[in-house]
Amino acid sequence: MRITYIYNLIIFYIMFNTAIKKFMKIRSLPLFKLPPGQDLILFLIKQELLGTRFLNDLQGVGFGGEVFSMDLGVAILSLMGFHDRTDELWEWYFETLNAFAERVNLSEDTTADQLALEFYVELRGRN
Repeated sequence: MRITYIYNLIIFYIMFNTAIKKFMKIRSLPLFKLPPGQDLILFLIKQELLGTRFLNDLQGVGFGGEVFSMDLGVAILSLMGFHDRTDELWEWYFETLNAFAERVNLSEDTTADQLALEFYVELRGRN
């Protein structure tokens, strides 16, 4: 009887963890559909955020990271329709990028995805 109880408890634990993981995956998905072609922009933004976070961390420990910079800003802004890229826009872009990059958790991919979407919305608001 005790073995049956332990067996049922283990089965319940496995089912509960599986359900929680599925719920968390569903919850992290956006609740709207993006227009076609925007997934490339989100991918580039995510890579820009991860790269900026990496470079900022390198600079924090004393290494110059400018050599490793991907500089995807031109591609991102072009794809989003920013044809007139003024110095003011670039200043805002890099300030916003650094603010979002500070919030990236390198051990969790979902935070980078969420921040990429938030950054995308910020850019759309600026356009």
